[in-house]
Amino acid sequence: MAGATAAAGSASGGALGQAGMGGATASAGSAGSSAGAGSGDCAGALICDDFESYTGMPAGPWKVTKTSFGTVSIDGTQHRSGTKAVKFTTSGGSGSDFYQLAYISAEKIFPVANNAFYGRMMFYVTKAANDGVHWTNIEGEGPAAQGITNALVRYGGQQQQRLMANYDTVGKASDCWQHSATKIPEAKWMCMEWYFDGATNTQKFWLDGQSIADLTVTDYGEGCLKQDTGEKWIYPSFTRLNLGWGSYVKDDPREAWIDDVAIDTKKIGCPQ
Repeated sequence: MAGATAAAGSASGGALGQAGMGGATASAGSAGSSAGAGSGDCAGALICDDFESYTGMPAGPWKVTKTSFGTVSIDGTQHRSGTKAVKFTTSGGSGSDFYQLAYISAEKIFPVANNAFYGRMMFYVTKAANDGVHWTNIEGEGPAAQGITNALVRYGGQQQQRLMANYDTVGKASDCWQHSATKIPEAKWMCMEWYFDGATNTQKFWLDGQSIADLTVTDYGEGCLKQDTGEKWIYPSFTRLNLGWGSYVKDDPREAWIDDVAIDTKKIGCPQ
C-alpha cells in the first residue's frame, strides 16, 4: 500500500481546489427537477437534481469550476433515470501536465447547519483509473483553522482500483490517505453516499446502500505525506462541493456519468 504515492498525487490538486477555478462557468438556469424521475425520494432536500431540465451544460445550483484536460456536458448516452445525466471526460493530460479535472460544483447551499451534510449520487465509470493513479469523485472544501487557507476532504481511489479517502490542505501541508479494500465497480450504475462533518472531523461512505467501514475517518487516517497538521484531518468550514472525475498523475482517458444527486443535512438513501 503506497501511502506516499496516494499523497503525492493530491498536493497540486489541493492548490487547484483553492485557486484552479479557471474552467468554464455554466450560466444560470432552472434549478433542476426537485422531484423528477428517479429523484422523487429527495424532494425538499438542499439539492435534488436529476439533470433532466438542462441542455448543454448543468445549471441551477451547479457551476463547472474545475476543468483541466477535461470536459463536462449534459448527455444521454448513460442515465440512471429519465433520459439525461452529466458526462465527465478526461483526456489523459499532455506532456508534463498530468492533472485531469472535470467537476461540477455547488456553492449556494453553503454554509450548512452544523457544518455537516450528507450526499448521494448515482455514478457510472466505464473503466476505473490505472493502478497507482490517484483519482477523486467527491470533494468538499473550504477554509479551516490553524492557518489552513483551504482544506479538501475527498472520496476517490488509487491502488488497484480500490476506493480511498483523502485529505489535502493549502497554507499548511498535509496530504493524507485512508485506503479501502473495496474496489469501485466498473461499467455499471452505482449509488455513492457520503457524510462530511466539519464539527467532528468525520467522514463516512456508503456504496450501493452498504457502509464501507474502512472509509470512515475521524481526526486521523492511515498516514500523511506531509506533517504540518500533525497528521490530523482538520476539516473546513464547507463552502463548496465538487463532484465528477479528477486524477493527479498520468492516466488513460476516462468517461464517467453522474445522475440523481441529492444533498441534505439528513441521510437520503439510494433511489429505488
